Amino acid sequence: MKNRKVRVDVNLHEALEEIRQQVGENKAKSYTRKGCKVSMDNLQSKPVNRVVLDVDLAFPTSRAKTNQCDLILFHIDDVQNSLIAVPMELKGGSVDASEAIAQLRGGVRIVDNLVPKDVNISLVIVLVHGGSIHRSQRNKLRTSIIKFRNEEFPINTTTCSYQGNLAEALKKSTKR
Repeated sequence: MKNRKVRVDVNLHEALEEIRQQVGENKAKSYTRKGCKVSMDNLQSKPVNRVVLDVDLAFPTSRAKTNQCDLILFHIDDVQNSLIAVPMELKGGSVDASEAIAQLRGGVRIVDNLVPKDVNISLVIVLVHGGSIHRSQRNKLRTSIIKFRNEEFPINTTTCSYQGNLAEALKKSTKR
């Protein structure tokens, strides 16, 4: 996981509360989209230290293809003393890498607008998918980089519908 090492006077709990105030109570009731489920089990944060934003509820758009991800998790990692933002796109069927990348970039823009610039933040971008991804699409995902606040971040992947799939994706991101 890439960390932005910034000296801040902002309390992470205050920053998370500010995000919670901005997005209101638009927390996701269900973490399932298109037959794909993301599990918050085994995360290194207490549920009270999390805000899950259902982007479709918070920023409704037409049913046409949109460039916004499905969910964004904001949580405080007490071990790293960092606010972590996790834009997620859930794909139950086949994955079109170009579409997924555009949607995740849209999620990163939302994170940039919601998180105060002076907050120490880690960004982990995650595609949760239903199984195998065609080789050309997988290669496109592996070589794609998304920029956030003058840094580059890879797209992490995990598969749908098993306990701890998000925690696994977050762990894998530390190895890059």
